[in-house]
Amino acid sequence: MFLVALAAALHGDRLRLDHRYPMTMIAAARPHLTVATAAAAVALAPVRRARPTATLLGLIAGAAVPGLLRRARRRPMAAASVDDLTILASNVLHGRADTSALATLIERARPDFVALSEAGWDFRDKLMPLIDGMGYRAWVSIQPGEVDGAGVVLLAGPRAGDIDVKSGPELYFRHLRATGGVLGRRSLIAAHTAPPDTVAGVRLWRSDVGHLARWAHGPVAPIIAGDFNATADHACLQELVGPCRSAADGTGQGLVATFPASLPRWAGIHIDHVFVPAATAVTRYEIVDVAGSDHRAILTKIRLPAA
Repeated sequence: MFLVALAAALHGDRLRLDHRYPMTMIAAARPHLTVATAAAAVALAPVRRARPTATLLGLIAGAAVPGLLRRARRRPMAAASVDDLTILASNVLHGRADTSALATLIERARPDFVALSEAGWDFRDKLMPLIDGMGYRAWVSIQPGEVDGAGVVLLAGPRAGDIDVKSGPELYFRHLRATGGVLGRRSLIAAHTAPPDTVAGVRLWRSDVGHLARWAHGPVAPIIAGDFNATADHACLQELVGPCRSAADGTGQGLVATFPASLPRWAGIHIDHVFVPAATAVTRYEIVDVAGSDHRAILTKIRLPAA
């Protein structure tokens, strides 16, 4: 029974078992479970009576390894161009992240778009004076007076051009959708999904990621940036793949943890993402610590295909 449960934990996305609580939480730890299972197989192999169990553990772990290797594989990046778009995505922990540290990062990287999860009017009002003079505009998904944790903030730099930004109610946390300007017909969606940490939360999370997948399969594939509360080991997140892909693909950083920031980068999980149209060239991908937040930020530079 234990081996069956372990196999379900490591391969639940193929069986679509990871869309229910608590399998959703267990699936997020698949890389760690795979390593632990492989280590157990090696430890048991010298014990004659335990060899059948060691063999089964090795087979279970071995079947999960190729997917992990794909996320850890690094391919040569395309050469950067002055026309590349730079995108920063960061969860700012209910508006508690250090605005000075974030402003310093923005000043250094000069992203064209900044998607901030768990940010509202209070955080926006503290951040904007610190980046005054850089040409950034800001939009907030929620109404003034609502708590920062319920909102999303989108910043656009001067190169973004004349964009149109609207707040939408489809997700548990209201999202922002930008179109026009440098994006043309394409949308950039700043999103934050519900956390799947309860039975009710999993239902909301599945609905949220379902909306992201539907938008990914629209007539023009969007850019979607934010805290997805999902890893590449979740089957529902894989439904975005095809028209879109993670900007982490081929960078060798697909297993580097973005949460929780208090743990080493090898010990946590990668739940913050920038999804881009499949034909996009990624010329930079960096996972950045932001003081005061429990998430690491993603900073990526991309070259979009023609829409």
